[in-house]
Amino acid sequence: MLELKRGQKISIDDITSNKNINITIKYSPDNIDIVAFGLNKDYKIGDDRYVVLFSNLQSPDNAIVLEKSSGEAKFVIDTSRLPSSIKKIIFSATNDIVPISKADELVVLIEEGGTRYNCKSGLTNETAVMMLELYRHDNSWRIGTIGQGFKGGLPALINYFGGEVVAPLFQKRQAPHLTLEKITLEKNQSISLKKNGNAFGEIILNLNWSRGISQKRKFWGFGRSDKAIDLDLGCLYILKNGRQGVVQALGNTFGSFDEAPYLELSGDDRTGDVLSGETIRINGKYFDEIQRLAVFALIYDGAPNWNETNGVVTITSPHQPPLEVKMTEGRDSMRLCGVALIDNDEGKMKVSRIVEYFGDQQKFAEKIGIHLRWSYGSKD
Repeated sequence: MLELKRGQKISIDDITSNKNINITIKYSPDNIDIVAFGLNKDYKIGDDRYVVLFSNLQSPDNAIVLEKSSGEAKFVIDTSRLPSSIKKIIFSATNDIVPISKADELVVLIEEGGTRYNCKSGLTNETAVMMLELYRHDNSWRIGTIGQGFKGGLPALINYFGGEVVAPLFQKRQAPHLTLEKITLEKNQSISLKKNGNAFGEIILNLNWSRGISQKRKFWGFGRSDKAIDLDLGCLYILKNGRQGVVQALGNTFGSFDEAPYLELSGDDRTGDVLSGETIRINGKYFDEIQRLAVFALIYDGAPNWNETNGVVTITSPHQPPLEVKMTEGRDSMRLCGVALIDNDEGKMKVSRIVEYFGDQQKFAEKIGIHLRWSYGSKD
């Protein structure tokens, strides 16, 4: 196996004589976006059909094809079909919130693993990285490892290459544009999703945030100490049978996926350093048993500083566009942000953005019509 180093360049002829080049990126966790940018002579996006990613799995004439599965993105590039206008293809990995260096795995394999490049090497706080380039050199193709990262996630990369990120609707642009199909809910906005078949499948609520620093005075007020913000994901619920409750790490009320309340918290990230963040799984098979879900984020530890968290909750389910809610209207005197409501609207899933701040879970619950007996709890 040939192990490539950062900045190394080699001829494709040294790896394979095939016109089809297989480049596979193995990554973990699954919330990393892998993209191949086909660029023109100015190293810009001239034709957005040659940008291959989760919302565009192949370029014209199948010159670049993405085969995506859990933890793996395989690109098959037929160099004989690439138009002469495409001078370079750059393979990138992004995450909008957490640095790519926190990934458990990010490796490029060329031609079924005969050549390998570890893309995490040298990264620190970047949320986007240009991993590898495939480029024309005279009458042949070469591979170059890049390993250059910067902040801003996928939208920043698209802008860097001269493109624009636009919403799924109203795409009246002159410059190359890309639809990421992620819908960001704005203030007071709601969206309704219909079932695909008889059920919604597994619905995922994911909270991701930046680690942030909470400044606290040391004993007697002399000096300061740094402490990471611990942001928790939680969900209040009302079932159709009238049952009410909460799923959260506090008090170890993690819920249940296969039994009522049909939602379950999958662990507790106390630092913001885990790339996958925190996740609540909702069993869409039983969505008809659910009346209302109220999603919230709670600063469990560290002084409230919402602007430092860059918190975002993403709601995904099979065959539906991902919905994201960003916590942007921060109130640093409050520890809880009511993020979104998910209502059963005659079988449809109605998602409404809230982003309203409260002192604790009880005040939020009462505001949205959930009344519980509350007592002090901890995660220890």
